[in-house]
Amino acid sequence: MAMVFSVSLAGGATYEVEAEPRDSVSHLRLKLEKQIEVPEACYLKMFHSTEVLPEGKLVSELDAEQPIFAVVARETDVEKLLQAAGSYNGYKELLKRAGSPGGATNIKVIPVIPSILAVLEDMGGLPVTIEHLKSTEHGLEMSTQGHLLLPALNAEPLLSLNKKERFSKVVYRVQLNSDAYNRGLGVVFQQSPFMDSTVDSKGLPSYIYNGYGLEGDKNCNAIKFHPAMEQGQLRVEGVGGFGNSDMGFTPQNWTQSGHKFHSFEVTIGADGKNNLRVVGTEGEIFKKSWKNILTDGKHLPALHGWLDMGGEALMLGKIALEVHLA
Repeated sequence: MAMVFSVSLAGGATYEVEAEPRDSVSHLRLKLEKQIEVPEACYLKMFHSTEVLPEGKLVSELDAEQPIFAVVARETDVEKLLQAAGSYNGYKELLKRAGSPGGATNIKVIPVIPSILAVLEDMGGLPVTIEHLKSTEHGLEMSTQGHLLLPALNAEPLLSLNKKERFSKVVYRVQLNSDAYNRGLGVVFQQSPFMDSTVDSKGLPSYIYNGYGLEGDKNCNAIKFHPAMEQGQLRVEGVGGFGNSDMGFTPQNWTQSGHKFHSFEVTIGADGKNNLRVVGTEGEIFKKSWKNILTDGKHLPALHGWLDMGGEALMLGKIALEVHLA
């Protein structure tokens, strides 16, 4: 026989929630969350008498005559915050406020994307600690193999404000450098999991050097180079990519350059045509293109930093976005 519980929130609102005796507290919470709006990166914490209810506890162990109290608490688990980062309201506001340089109304620019650490801190309400990722005077220092820098985003806030259905391309500008030698390092772009793409990549060449930075079940491209190695040996792994290529110059590493960044300017087109422009620490230029559908003109690909095998420091500076409306 179903049990009916009266659940009260801090603001005074009360809800009736029905559950079977074999159901868990988790089931009870999920049914309540269908009736109320829980803010991003938050969850409901439930109390019965003076006890905080564990998720696995059976409702048959509760007294339905006693009220249950629920409060909205901020999530502090870093992994859960990372999973929810794409819904962070701050990103939506940045998209809405994107400006038009020089009056070019079809181009919208976000000059500075907040660091993922700042985003997680704002979402959770407390400073976060992530092993192998920290803030420095230069930006972020990453010493793990890979880490999320910007989640995949729905461009709807920007598109609807500008009365557009799609964008034609998006340009990511990422500053980076490292003293790691003979380690492929750079960035990984991953197609949004919400992207509705009917484009088949069959027939396009796929370049995989060693698999680092690529996930077999996800459409992504890893762009890597080798500071201080002769000619830089830049490659793009994944569909449409290419093997190690001479850059026309030997990129200086972090120490040689006096702590200066190389800039990766990556243009990702909704038509599958992608372009890379690298500006070296001394103003050198390298350009190359490849083909792969990473966006449908509605969703921005996720951006990750990458350092093969980790261990040493990848320095990451400013990240900027430039969206070209269709």
